[in-house]
Amino acid sequence: MRDDVPGRGAPLVVGCLILANLLVFLLELWLVAGEGGGAGALAEFTDAWGLVPREFLRGASQYHATGQIVWLTPITAMFIHGGLLHLAGNVLYLWIFGSRIEDLLGHGRFFVFYLACGLAASAVQVASDPGSYAPIVGASGAVSGLLGGYAVSYPTGRLRLLWPPMRVPAALFLLLWIVIQVLSGLGAPVEASSGIAWWAHVGGFVTGMLLVRSMRVRNPIRSRSRI
Repeated sequence: MRDDVPGRGAPLVVGCLILANLLVFLLELWLVAGEGGGAGALAEFTDAWGLVPREFLRGASQYHATGQIVWLTPITAMFIHGGLLHLAGNVLYLWIFGSRIEDLLGHGRFFVFYLACGLAASAVQVASDPGSYAPIVGASGAVSGLLGGYAVSYPTGRLRLLWPPMRVPAALFLLLWIVIQVLSGLGAPVEASSGIAWWAHVGGFVTGMLLVRSMRVRNPIRSRSRI
């Protein structure tokens, strides 16, 4: 999948974020394959550095009540993924939509925007199920913010999908995407029931929509007529 909006510069921060996610995933693979490792080592890593709602809230209210570094986990959790497909989907969306948003905001503002969307996404997910012990991991919340920002900034853009091979309006694609997230969240509000933090996606998307116009330093480029 790619879009028809031309870029004006190299997406340096997007590239660094993708690299960071890949490196952390390699660490996860090493934990599984390394001597003395395995699924237990990976689970311990995820529990320590993922965002566990109940432990985070307990640690935030009682500083010595948990062994987690609670103030770091909302950020570190953004770089941990539950599998190759989870990572690949986030990296693909980060490259396509993040490159355009970085072009609008500039490198520094884009990084702040990305973190803000990710933190807001985590806050919404924790609020939806504060008693959960299931770790929230992945860049999906932050990436959802990029989708929200793109929907506002490039409403006339178009996407070319490799499968099925077709061209679709980006606004329609993103509208359907967010509707699916909301309906899925209403049907399965606890992430443990499906393995997906639906409300984090919704929270990130809305945050991106609200922040992008106030943070951008450039106007969007008009999309090409054909791709």
